[in-house]
Amino acid sequence: MIAGMLITFREGLEAFLIIGILLGYLRKAGHSACSRYVWAGTVVGVLVSIGLALGFQALAMEFEGQRAAWFEATASGIAVPILSYMVLYMQRHARGLRTQTEAKAELAVTTGQVVALATLAFITVLREGLETAIFLTALMTRVSSGGLMPGAILGLAGSAAIAYAIFASTVQLNLRRFFIVTSVLLIFIAAGLCAHIFMALHEIGFHLLGMTAWSTKSILDSESLLGRLLHAFVGYHDEPTVMEVLAYFGYLGIMGWAFMGAVKASAPPKSVTHNGPRSCVAIRQEDSQELVSAKSRTLKS
Repeated sequence: MIAGMLITFREGLEAFLIIGILLGYLRKAGHSACSRYVWAGTVVGVLVSIGLALGFQALAMEFEGQRAAWFEATASGIAVPILSYMVLYMQRHARGLRTQTEAKAELAVTTGQVVALATLAFITVLREGLETAIFLTALMTRVSSGGLMPGAILGLAGSAAIAYAIFASTVQLNLRRFFIVTSVLLIFIAAGLCAHIFMALHEIGFHLLGMTAWSTKSILDSESLLGRLLHAFVGYHDEPTVMEVLAYFGYLGIMGWAFMGAVKASAPPKSVTHNGPRSCVAIRQEDSQELVSAKSRTLKS
């Protein structure tokens, strides 16, 4: 439940933020009439995403035995690289999300290509919806859909509420910090999926390094409530094979290194300190731009 909730909360918030930025820009620029194109693209994207999710779920239920294990390995194998790319991409581009989105909206409005607004909204929602459908399908092979889907619905509702609060009130959200925290949690989910690939292959008959690394069954059984929760969230297994352990910690090491690099690359510029005889004033580049804009507005008025 928690894993599904985290994925839909993260993916849903990304989509809602972009749609909110588009609508906010159009209202601010005096083009509220064009909002219907954004809403049209959003609705179509949601419907297509729901169709894809239902299709993937129906496909997963068609397999049994070894075919089910092959499907589990394939679904997890597809989800891991997509999840990894999404985590790194959003970490690098979160700070410029508003600027890039507003620039695309401005280009669409000024060139008269308002249909591009619908296309942008549709692609945004469909991309997040497709990613969500793939991730939930991969998780569904590890946990029962009875606990996964309610969590997914709660996560989506939560992301919609947070997005509304951001754009309809004075609620502030540090996007960089938000993406760092959720990305760390998603990396652990992806590591669990990585290990699950080899668990499924082991069930099929591929026994590469298939000896049991350790057993914690007497401490925490995988079939217990807590064991199932940890299995869905961080890939816990009470009797993992050596290959599963290597895949899990190998992914954490490689992805952790790449993620730390992305975090450093996306860090805001350091303050420039000007030392004077009376005081020490730290001026950031963003603050100086805001001061210039404020002075320009004052002169115009």
